[in-house]
Amino acid sequence: MVLVYQFARPLGEAVSISVAMFCLLAVLHLLVTRGSERNNLSDAMDRLEDRVSEVDEDLSNLEGRLTGVETNIPARTREEIDPLFAEVEVIGSLVKQMAEAMADMEARLEDQRVSDMQPQMHLPPQPQHRLEAPNEQPPHSGGYQEPAGQTAQPHSQYTQQPVYPEPRIQRPNPALAAEIRAAIDANRVDLYLQPIVTLPQRRVRFYEVLTRLRTLDGDLLEPVEFLAEAIRIKQIATLDNLQLFRSLQIIKRLSARNREAGLFCNLSPATLVDESFFPGFLEFVKANESYADLLVFEFTQADVASMGLLEFESLAALSDLGFRFSIDHITDLRMDFKALADKGFRYAKLNAARLLMQDESLAQGNIHPSDFGALIQRFGMELIVDHVETEATLVELLDLDTRNAQGHLFSPPRPVRADVLKGAPSPRAPRRAEAS
Repeated sequence: MVLVYQFARPLGEAVSISVAMFCLLAVLHLLVTRGSERNNLSDAMDRLEDRVSEVDEDLSNLEGRLTGVETNIPARTREEIDPLFAEVEVIGSLVKQMAEAMADMEARLEDQRVSDMQPQMHLPPQPQHRLEAPNEQPPHSGGYQEPAGQTAQPHSQYTQQPVYPEPRIQRPNPALAAEIRAAIDANRVDLYLQPIVTLPQRRVRFYEVLTRLRTLDGDLLEPVEFLAEAIRIKQIATLDNLQLFRSLQIIKRLSARNREAGLFCNLSPATLVDESFFPGFLEFVKANESYADLLVFEFTQADVASMGLLEFESLAALSDLGFRFSIDHITDLRMDFKALADKGFRYAKLNAARLLMQDESLAQGNIHPSDFGALIQRFGMELIVDHVETEATLVELLDLDTRNAQGHLFSPPRPVRADVLKGAPSPRAPRRAEAS
């Protein structure tokens, strides 16, 4: 109206100019409004970032405190508890040895009392024959046995303790001792391998290393014939050392073809406490700990029962390197197999005749032999049934869901070829090898 009446502009031009001015004012208002909102939003974001930075700083401080607590408290707890655990373990070992000594003394007193009560002319000749008869188990210290001529009676608090074969009195055998020394000096020490297979596939999983000595006449002496005398003349460490060196040669050859095939290597407890041998032995296996999953050290149940604190400390040193152990020649199912599993034992060998109740010499305790595999499996151990000789025995073992077996049915012990042992040291070389 101002343009039309004041400036006398045409109506169409006045309307166009008015609309243009209105749109311009609207755009300016919109720009001013959005700028104000943008400034407000930027201020809010700045305040939020400041708050987030403060929260991050608080979280960093809290994380540092928690890390300090997690690091310091366990270390302080271990420093206070470790000496106590060590003392408890030593006390436990002393109590065990005292219990074994008292049980052995009680058995001897009972035997002496029975002998005094019987007339001299009616004494049975069995004890003399028992002293002279060969024993399949190597002699060991410790352990105890029911009194001769008596049935197992609950005569004391120790009747529930495991009963192991009575150690045979080892009489010096100069001829055999000379034969052993000559075989070692002349490098007439042979290794034989017997497979341990999985069932029912009969796939080879392990080999057991068996040592044989060759005489000048070419005859072979098995461990049952020379082991006790070798221990008496202190040559067992040399044989164990040689067996270890050659076993590693075999493992290296086997691992090139089949990584899953390992070796069971028999050791004597005397080797574990030999101050002149075991430190070098430990250094050697430490240098070859990459083969720890393929090498299993095996001991008899009688040897394990006779072990003391020093032997178990040596086993702990080997276990810390990743090596595992096996127990064979099991004659008593009342042993604390859970404690053995805690010490690194992962395999247990039981005679097929004893598992199938064909041998009554097995002390069962509160478990049937057929349930023995399930028992030790709960502790992380595997059962290996050895001395499997016939297909009929194998069928019975499959009915019991046996997973591992060993025996002449699958293969007798076979000698290791000379080319496999090429580069292995002679029996007199171990100490130089350890020094190097």
